[in-house]
Amino acid sequence: MTAPEAAGGPILAVLKEKDREEILRDARRRTFAPGEVVVREGDSSLNLFIVLSGHARLQHAEGAMPDMGPGTFFGELGIIEQHPRTATVVAVDELTCLLLPAWEFRSLLDEHPEMAVPMLRVLIARLHGLSPHEH
Repeated sequence: MTAPEAAGGPILAVLKEKDREEILRDARRRTFAPGEVVVREGDSSLNLFIVLSGHARLQHAEGAMPDMGPGTFFGELGIIEQHPRTATVVAVDELTCLLLPAWEFRSLLDEHPEMAVPMLRVLIARLHGLSPHEH
């Protein structure tokens, strides 16, 4: 098991080891080919994705974000808001992700509100990265 997979990235790192291991054991893994669309803007938000290996590129109407690598995550905004996806994510190279179903992710946030802190840090960084007014 790789270090990012063991920790589940920063979003799961705040959990007790027992809880984190249970989530990692029960979550589905999926591998995407280079260039494959992982999620498409406007689609239903069904899963949170945690990158285990490879890289993903988030493409938004305002531009693309820096590539996301192991330990990073995406898909949280659509799940929290319960709205369609706000961006398209494409596999840059062979990409393996851990998929947490929306209902499970929302339940985790209710049970472990401390997960929101690392999530907020990532969301803020993404917002700054997309801002056309950033200097």
